[in-house]
Parts: sequence; C-alpha cells; structure tokens
Amino acid sequence: MDDTGPLLIQVLPQLKPARCGVSDQAVLLARELNRGFGIRTAFVVLNSDVRSDVPYPVIHCAPTQLLESILKLSGGQACSILVHVSGYGYSSNGAPMLLAEALEKMKVDGRLRIAGYFHELFAGGPPWKSAFWYSHRQKAAVRKIAKTCELVVTNTGVHAKWLKRETLGGPAHSVELLPVFSAAGEWPVPAFPPQRAPVMAVFGLPATRKRSYEELSAFPGVLQDLGVEEFLDIGAGSEVPMELHGIAVRQRGAVDVVQLAKELSLVRYGFLPYDPLYLPKSSIFATYCAQGTVPVIAKPFDGEVDGLRDGVQVLSPATARQAIRAGLDRCSHEARKWYVGHSVHAHAETYARWLNQSVPVLEHQDARR
Repeated sequence: MDDTGPLLIQVLPQLKPARCGVSDQAVLLARELNRGFGIRTAFVVLNSDVRSDVPYPVIHCAPTQLLESILKLSGGQACSILVHVSGYGYSSNGAPMLLAEALEKMKVDGRLRIAGYFHELFAGGPPWKSAFWYSHRQKAAVRKIAKTCELVVTNTGVHAKWLKRETLGGPAHSVELLPVFSAAGEWPVPAFPPQRAPVMAVFGLPATRKRSYEELSAFPGVLQDLGVEEFLDIGAGSEVPMELHGIAVRQRGAVDVVQLAKELSLVRYGFLPYDPLYLPKSSIFATYCAQGTVPVIAKPFDGEVDGLRDGVQVLSPATARQAIRAGLDRCSHEARKWYVGHSVHAHAETYARWLNQSVPVLEHQDARR
C-alpha cells in the first residue's frame, strides 16, 4: 500500500467484512482507491466495538469523539472524510442525529472536507408500522448530514431526486448517482448464458433468500419459460426448501467472494426479491450484472429505472419468454454494460476527482491567531 498518498477517512457504523454490505463496499473501495489512485484509507467506526482484521488504521469511537478521532488518524496532514450514511446502522430508530451533530461540528471547525454516500435515506410505511413514526426524524437527520457535505452521492434515482429537492442548500452543488458495485469483485468477461448450466442462483442473507423462494413459488411459469433445471442456494443459515415446483434446490452454503464469482459465472440466472426502483442499491443485483449472470425479478415494470429496462438488463415474468427467443446473450451483455458505469473503479474515481479539486487547510486555526 502507498504510504505517501493523500488520505481519505471513511466513517461507518460497523466494520464487519463478509457480514455487512456497507463494510464490504467500504473495504473494496479502500483497495481500489489505493491501487488505482494512490489514495490511502483509514476507518472511523461509530457505536460498534466489533473488531475486524483489515489492513488499514481503524479507530472505534462515539459520535461525540468523531472530530478528535479523525484528527488523530490524519496526524496533522490534510485529509477528507467519506461518511457512509445508513441510518439504522448508527441509530436504533434510523435517525442518526448524533452523527449529524458531529458533522455539523466538523463543518464549523472548518479543517476537514466531507463527502457522503447515502446507502439509505429514510423508511416508510403505514401508520401502524414503527417506520411511519420514525420517518420524520430520519428525514431531519439526513437533511442535516447532507447539508454538511461538499460531495453528495447516492445509489438510486429516487434517492437522488429527494436529496436534490431537500438538501442542496448546503455546500454541494449537485447530487451524484452511483449504484452500488459488486461485493464479489469484477472478474474477466465470463461465458455467455448459453454456455452455462440452466441453473438459477439464489444468494444473500437468510431473510433475502427466504423472500426469494416465497416470490418464486408464485411464478412457476417463468421458471418453465427460462428452462431452469436447478436452483443454487448460496449463503449461510436459512431453512431452504428441498425443491420448488419440482426443481431441486442445491445448497452451497457460505462461500468466499472468489468462489462466489466462480459459482455465478457458471450459471445462467440469478434471482432477487426486490422492487425495480431499488435494484441499483442492491449488491446482489450488482454482483449478478458484474458476472454476466442474467438477473431475474418477480415484478415487471414499464419504462426505464436508472438505465434499467425490463427485458434488456433484467428479466421478469412479462419478458422471460421473449428474452429466450431473442437469446440471453443480449441481456447478459447489457447487464454488464450497465454495470461498468458504476464499477468500483468508477466509485474510486469520483472520490479521487473530488479530493483533487482542492486541499483542506488543517492549519487554519493557527493562521487565525
């Protein structure tokens, strides 16, 4: 690792690689920042004492100690911070006001520049759900955080639209849209679907996989249209069915990222139980696209969602039969093509460009004396 380049300190609620999607994104980004741009990384972890073995400096602290911890890591050098914003990671009610107040304190101090990647904004739901009552506080916290940021980045057009409307009274001049990148890395171009086994992968956390099988149980026709002969279940835990609609489910269990990429490169399809509006924020979807594995969802959609079209980069029950007739190569190619615009390198390049715009002045307080 380059020990002389500029420093970017990433702030996140926990650092648990392979057990937390935000952690995986942060560590992969750190690696690419150094490999591609000579930018060093350190981490500040708030409200979590869980330790992990990562090759970067790490400080665990409370939000009230954020400024002091960052200055300790910077060692008096000019640096900037990237805050990974995911409300429930920082606060049990999803409204990280202590983080927002800590960032406002840093902004007033004036010695550090702040960027924010908004993985989540706020929850929603009917009045009989707790999310409905927490939503107002969550929105207030997100507004406060975004208005401290010189660079605001998020993963879906829905999020970007809200941030533009609500928060651009701060130092940021625009909101950048960067869907998440693959948690399993980005490997050389894999084989196209016709050369792969007629298998559908289902992977993710236990709750995600459970939802996948529930949704697939309602759509036997799409499995027949796609010619699926087996399910490949990847992930730890969860009660997995032995078969679904007469199609066997093979349990692979938990695998590392290298094995995950290999497994996905050998199968034609990957299913995920998400609404089309939120596909760009799914690392599962990103991983399918990066491997050229054709993504399949249960809910058809019209028009375009952040560059995605049903029947082009992703398939649903409404488009599966037509896609088979047209050939799956096109869908695989278009999914990978869509993904390239927000690969891990594209993310790292965004922050490198921001860092190069200007340098924070850590000596400003001495200069004012």
